[in-house]
Amino acid sequence: MSAQEKQNGTTASSATDPPRPASSSQNGLWDKLPPWASKNLRSWKSWKLLLRCWLASWVCLVIILPNKSLQTLGNTAFFSLLLSIMVPPNMPFQIFLFVITTIVLGVALGWALACAGMAAALAARDQTLLKQTLQKEAQSAAGLANPDALFQNAIFNGDFLDTRSTVVFGVFLGFGCFLFAIIRAYAPKLTIMSVFGTIAIDIFCSFGPLFPFAQYTLLNSLLVSVACYVAIGLVFIIFVFPESLNHSYLHSSVELVEKFKGILVMQDEVLRADPHDAVTGSPLATRASMARAGMLQQLQQLVAQKQFLNLEFSWGRWNGDDVKDMLEPMQIVAIRLGALNGFVKVLGHPLSLADHKHEETDSVSESTASGPISDDTFLLRQFRERNLAAETEYRVRLMDVLPSIREATAELREAGVAVLSSLQGLITAVNTNRYKRGSTLQDERLAELDKALATLRAAIEDFKTDRRLALIRPYETMLEKAESGGTSKVPLRSLYLSYVFAANLSTACNGIVTLAELVSETAAKRPRARLWAPKGIRAIGKLLRSRQGAGEDTVGEDTPPEDAVQTEEKVYKRDPDSRPPTNVLQRFANTLHMLYKWGKTPEALFAFRYVVVTIALWIPSVVKSSAHFAYAQRSVWALIMAQTTMNIYASDQVFNYAMRLAGTFTGAVLGMLCWYIGSGHGTGNPYGLAAIGAVFLLPLIFVRIFSPPQFLPGVAMTGATFTLVVGYSWIDGNLPGIFQNVGIGWEVTWRRWVLVMIGCAASFILMMLPPKSGRKAVRLRNASVISNLSYLYSHLTSLWLNAEEPFERIKGAKERDGYAAERRFTWPAELRAKFVAIAEQIQDLRVRTATSKWEGSIRGAWPSDDYNKLLEAENDMLSGLILLGGALANLEPDLRRSTLPHTHVLNPHFISDIMSMFFLVSQSLRTGEPLHQAQYKNLADRLHYHRGNAAAAAASNPSGAETRLRQSLTSYEYMFYATAVVAVLQMVQALHEARTVVADLCGEVPLEGFERWREEYDRAHALA
Repeated sequence: MSAQEKQNGTTASSATDPPRPASSSQNGLWDKLPPWASKNLRSWKSWKLLLRCWLASWVCLVIILPNKSLQTLGNTAFFSLLLSIMVPPNMPFQIFLFVITTIVLGVALGWALACAGMAAALAARDQTLLKQTLQKEAQSAAGLANPDALFQNAIFNGDFLDTRSTVVFGVFLGFGCFLFAIIRAYAPKLTIMSVFGTIAIDIFCSFGPLFPFAQYTLLNSLLVSVACYVAIGLVFIIFVFPESLNHSYLHSSVELVEKFKGILVMQDEVLRADPHDAVTGSPLATRASMARAGMLQQLQQLVAQKQFLNLEFSWGRWNGDDVKDMLEPMQIVAIRLGALNGFVKVLGHPLSLADHKHEETDSVSESTASGPISDDTFLLRQFRERNLAAETEYRVRLMDVLPSIREATAELREAGVAVLSSLQGLITAVNTNRYKRGSTLQDERLAELDKALATLRAAIEDFKTDRRLALIRPYETMLEKAESGGTSKVPLRSLYLSYVFAANLSTACNGIVTLAELVSETAAKRPRARLWAPKGIRAIGKLLRSRQGAGEDTVGEDTPPEDAVQTEEKVYKRDPDSRPPTNVLQRFANTLHMLYKWGKTPEALFAFRYVVVTIALWIPSVVKSSAHFAYAQRSVWALIMAQTTMNIYASDQVFNYAMRLAGTFTGAVLGMLCWYIGSGHGTGNPYGLAAIGAVFLLPLIFVRIFSPPQFLPGVAMTGATFTLVVGYSWIDGNLPGIFQNVGIGWEVTWRRWVLVMIGCAASFILMMLPPKSGRKAVRLRNASVISNLSYLYSHLTSLWLNAEEPFERIKGAKERDGYAAERRFTWPAELRAKFVAIAEQIQDLRVRTATSKWEGSIRGAWPSDDYNKLLEAENDMLSGLILLGGALANLEPDLRRSTLPHTHVLNPHFISDIMSMFFLVSQSLRTGEPLHQAQYKNLADRLHYHRGNAAAAAASNPSGAETRLRQSLTSYEYMFYATAVVAVLQMVQALHEARTVVADLCGEVPLEGFERWREEYDRAHALA
């Protein structure tokens, strides 16, 4: 969907919408449709939205049918209908007004640049040549009955073309297109503005050089048509099923809370599942992954909407600030539930499967056995075998303790679900009873929420004091035997994993309590509805500059990451070839150097290509020998098509070709069917065309407003071609005075198809000079994500190590050598924002990876499966870091301080190994250089190595700290300590998987004999 649709959140139905009544036969038919179609067909909210958009488009078609309105609108009257399909009124009022304003500004900017070009071109024109040409035409027209027709014919034949004037037009056209290309590349939220601004300057500069005198009103018809749609869209948004952004935002919030509840309910199924039913690719794991992705997508939508909440008049109980205040606690709940949802991966991990044989199989499946643990060292294999044997002996495998986890957390999970249900009910009551007198329903829902909230608080307290002890009961016999000296084998892996689930559930429920308290306080504070006025337009500039979640979907544009180079790198990175400039000359030279470097970026090359293809396809319109042909065939549409199919990366462009060509063909067929059914073989029947147009527009608008984002370029092109075929056919058959008609029906269709092919061919040629690979972008962005993850790990580790400092703030270093100092880091707001940003980058990379397949396999097959595995590893690393952050936030400073000497994952040498691995993997992806076999493949092996050294040192100076630490297993805080340790281990395991994938992608330099020698060395130093 487009940026506007992502922001308004009204294009998709919700599970909370009342379903439309339907017969069983209808249900059977709808179940066979794609989920996005069947879901919206069953939603009354979606039907209301469809009716509004369909009526608006139909009115845009109807207004071009009467002769008087057609003559007023002019020869581009179809632009009203075209705009109603490109930007349908499927959004709240102020967002629609904002979007339409950007379009009008784009057209106005293009018009202004073109008018400036015309003024400069007229000043540069050869006046002597102009007078001679005018005299020649006057002599030819002498005595004719219609001299104006001859003069018009001379204009469009190019008789008045002047080289100097044409060059000036070309300069302004190139500058304007360069400007719009830069806007499209760096401010994707203004993509629609860029497209329509480019269309305006294209049309003006293609026809302007033909005129020997000033014609600043060339775009009048276009502007009047745009104005008509603006008025129609505003009328329908205000009067046909109107919806404020406040209402839309609360509705989207209810949908997000529903997703929260779904994830929490799913945990019961996870805890009852067989480990083999939770492996990657299983239905349960897939549903868990989709639930997390859906939750993140819904959260992104709310973040995009919030800047507009205070820009409207709204009637209701809550104002924009009240609604906006829910976003931060909802972000916290989303992050914590995402971490809780990751337990299904723990359950399906190969180490969990290794201790449990499936009822139908004798061993772990081959695919799993050959997974991440297949290249373990002898030391690791020996350690895991002993741990598994001890777990089996004391019956404390993960499968054995799942019933204990289920029993200990059942009440807490049920209370959390009840609060989320009450939250839904209260927010829905506030949102849907805006105009009803009294607050009875809201008071009832508020009482229900307060009651459920009290139950959840009691459940949390009960879990802290009593129920969590059920987690340790399976280990009591083993711990008693260990304390008496009866055994030295104390396998606590399953206990730590139990603590991970319990800690995540506890923090998630605390987040739910915070959210519920805020909503309860707001509802109690706002018992009556009133009119809320706008508060200002702050943050709009920041919104426009943002490069995430933009309007580029409609034109198939790729969104670059928010920060292609990490902020941390910018802070600490130095130029090895020169120090920072210190005088004016050095600053000037440095600026030139930066411009030179910018000129080689994908965005700059895209802008240069954009200008080149524009000038190349514009030239036939201003050359005397081809000017008439270009005008008669409307070659400007080939120019527009070439510009709109241009993309930064080749994969985007090839994908767009497929989508747009398919959309053009579909739109051409639909357009011809609509025209010939409604008009027969004549020049058009207004009644027949209005009737059949309503029928064809209904499914077209439905697909436009509800189809998934990846299909939007094709859907938009379908609507555009349909509009051009029907619109041009009606205009050419019914608007008198048009010079060189393009025909009706089939004649318009084949011309449109040829122009599309010409535009695509031109942009394809420019794409290959030289091509910017989307696959390389995928590799570099993966490197960027891994670097960001390394910085997150370093931040969290720093917070853990600085136990003496306040947890909320760590002081940075001072400025040195003219370089910026480390910024002060605030917890948890900044860190939470980083978590969300990286999660969005990973989600965007999934789309980019799928799109990059369209580049083909000319040089060889692209290893897309490896990149998908790398994304999974990055996602697992992020999940581990989220776990770590949540655990540290709940660790008391005293406990953090006391555990530092005995926490092996905080061994300084192990931390160095982790950072080195992050750096090696990231740099290998960035440069394409291979890794080395002698580099440690599995960091878990390094952990046991450092642990062994630490244990030897501790044996010579026993302190009894390990005993005291073991005795604290039953404490509530230890649950979070265990979670932090497991989080680091999970992240390390995912980093190892990423290293394995990168070695397969970039290669690995062998060290002959290394594997054999390492195996022999490990066996010689095996565990006693």
